[in-house]
Amino acid sequence: MSNFNKLKDLYKDGYRCIYHDYANENYTIYLKNFDSENSQVIELNDIEEFNQFQSYMNDLKMS
Repeated sequence: MSNFNKLKDLYKDGYRCIYHDYANENYTIYLKNFDSENSQVIELNDIEEFNQFQSYMNDLKMS
């Protein structure tokens, strides 16, 4: 499973991005589920996957 698909699955489970960072050619995305208080950290080293994630988040905001 790609990291982008894992991110989408986490979003479906109620996780939301609380912060993202770029360092050392890696994108780190911090997610939190505010219902369960759990958190996840996903690292992407592919700019295409990060762009897909940003587009996915923007689409969610528009709906």
